[in-house]
Amino acid sequence: MKGNFFMLENKIFQCSLDVYEFKVYAYLCMRADRKTMTCFPSAQRIAFDCKISESQVRKVTASLEKKGFISKQRRYLKTLQGKNHQTSNLYHIEPLPV
Repeated sequence: MKGNFFMLENKIFQCSLDVYEFKVYAYLCMRADRKTMTCFPSAQRIAFDCKISESQVRKVTASLEKKGFISKQRRYLKTLQGKNHQTSNLYHIEPLPV
Protein backbone atom coordinates (compact mmCIF):
# COMPACT_ATOMS: atom_id res chain seq x y z
CA MET A 1 0.00 0.00 0.00
CA LYS A 2 1.40 3.40 -0.93
CA GLY A 3 0.38 6.92 -0.09
CA ASN A 4 0.21 9.45 2.67
CA PHE A 5 -1.62 7.75 5.51
CA PHE A 6 -1.16 6.50 9.05
CA MET A 7 -3.13 4.13 11.25
CA LEU A 8 -4.80 4.50 14.62
CA GLU A 9 -6.08 1.67 16.77
CA ASN A 10 -9.82 1.08 16.44
CA LYS A 11 -10.03 1.31 20.25
CA ILE A 12 -9.56 5.08 19.92
CA PHE A 13 -13.30 5.36 19.26
CA GLN A 14 -14.04 3.79 22.66
CA CYS A 15 -12.13 6.59 24.37
CA SER A 16 -13.91 9.70 25.52
CA LEU A 17 -11.96 12.30 23.58
CA ASP A 18 -13.47 15.56 22.42
CA VAL A 19 -12.89 16.67 18.82
CA TYR A 20 -9.83 18.78 19.68
CA GLU A 21 -8.24 15.99 21.72
CA PHE A 22 -8.89 13.49 18.93
CA LYS A 23 -7.45 15.81 16.28
CA VAL A 24 -4.28 16.64 18.23
CA TYR A 25 -3.79 13.01 19.31
CA ALA A 26 -4.14 11.84 15.70
CA TYR A 27 -1.73 14.57 14.59
CA LEU A 28 0.88 13.52 17.15
CA CYS A 29 0.46 9.87 16.10
CA MET A 30 0.93 10.87 12.47
CA ARG A 31 4.14 12.76 13.29
CA ALA A 32 5.56 10.12 15.66
CA ASP A 33 8.53 7.96 14.79
CA ARG A 34 7.17 4.39 14.49
CA LYS A 35 10.00 2.84 16.54
CA THR A 36 10.18 5.29 19.44
CA MET A 37 6.60 6.63 19.23
CA THR A 38 7.95 10.12 19.90
CA CYS A 39 7.72 13.41 18.07
CA PHE A 40 8.57 17.01 18.83
CA PRO A 41 6.44 19.48 16.85
CA SER A 42 6.18 22.93 18.39
CA ALA A 43 2.87 24.20 19.75
CA GLN A 44 2.90 26.71 16.90
CA ARG A 45 3.29 23.92 14.31
CA ILE A 46 0.53 21.80 15.89
CA ALA A 47 -1.78 24.83 15.98
CA PHE A 48 -1.08 25.71 12.35
CA ASP A 49 -1.48 22.16 11.02
CA CYS A 50 -4.59 21.40 13.12
CA LYS A 51 -6.17 24.82 12.47
CA ILE A 52 -6.56 25.63 16.18
CA SER A 53 -5.00 28.24 18.49
CA GLU A 54 -1.76 27.72 20.39
CA SER A 55 -3.62 28.15 23.68
CA GLN A 56 -5.99 25.37 22.60
CA VAL A 57 -2.96 23.18 21.80
CA ARG A 58 -1.60 23.73 25.31
CA LYS A 59 -4.97 22.89 26.91
CA VAL A 60 -5.44 19.79 24.75
CA THR A 61 -1.92 18.39 25.24
CA ALA A 62 -2.27 18.90 29.00
CA SER A 63 -5.60 17.06 28.90
CA LEU A 64 -4.18 14.21 26.79
CA GLU A 65 -1.29 13.90 29.22
CA LYS A 66 -3.63 13.85 32.24
CA LYS A 67 -5.79 11.16 30.57
CA GLY A 68 -2.69 9.02 29.85
CA PHE A 69 -2.67 9.22 26.04
CA ILE A 70 0.68 11.01 25.83
CA SER A 71 3.56 11.96 28.05
CA LYS A 72 5.32 15.25 27.52
CA GLN A 73 8.92 16.13 28.24
CA ARG A 74 10.10 19.74 28.18
CA ARG A 75 13.34 20.24 26.29
CA TYR A 76 15.86 23.05 26.78
CA LEU A 77 18.91 24.45 25.00
CA LYS A 78 21.60 26.63 26.54
CA THR A 79 21.87 30.08 24.96
CA LEU A 80 25.20 31.78 24.33
CA GLN A 81 24.56 33.71 27.55
CA GLY A 82 24.30 30.40 29.44
CA LYS A 83 20.56 30.61 30.05
CA ASN A 84 18.12 27.77 29.41
CA HIS A 85 15.76 28.36 26.49
CA GLN A 86 12.80 26.01 26.07
CA THR A 87 12.48 24.41 22.67
CA SER A 88 9.61 22.24 21.49
CA ASN A 89 8.36 19.53 23.83
CA LEU A 90 9.07 15.87 23.21
CA TYR A 91 5.79 13.94 23.03
CA HIS A 92 5.64 10.21 23.65
CA ILE A 93 2.54 8.36 22.45
CA GLU A 94 1.44 6.01 25.24
CA PRO A 95 -0.54 2.79 24.74
CA LEU A 96 -4.26 3.52 24.67
CA PRO A 97 -5.64 3.60 28.22
CA VAL A 98 -8.72 1.53 27.33
